[in-house]
Amino acid sequence: MITLPDLLAALPLQEGSPSPAPGGGGFDMLIMMGGVLLIMWFMMFLPERKARKKKQAQLDALQKNDKVLTSAGMYATVAAVHESDVVLKFDDGATRIRVLKSAIATVLNADDADG
Repeated sequence: MITLPDLLAALPLQEGSPSPAPGGGGFDMLIMMGGVLLIMWFMMFLPERKARKKKQAQLDALQKNDKVLTSAGMYATVAAVHESDVVLKFDDGATRIRVLKSAIATVLNADDADG
């Protein structure tokens, strides 16, 4: 019976084959890890930051009579805007609620407010 060590011992070794360099692989690995982290940052954090800035710009530009969708899923119209909160009116102005600006999920366009 032939075993694996016997087979490996029988294989001829090439005389001119380059041998791996001893050590020195740590810096290459560090560069690769840095590259992976950089790609991950571009793919995950930049789009999130962009969306957060867009939402903040929408909240800063909020005006009376804008249609909004709250984080609770309620459609409303802005009745008044204060520094950190807004007054929303529901059901043709019969019901008014004061909420924080952070409770507004999105500002709707005229096309989006039909639903």
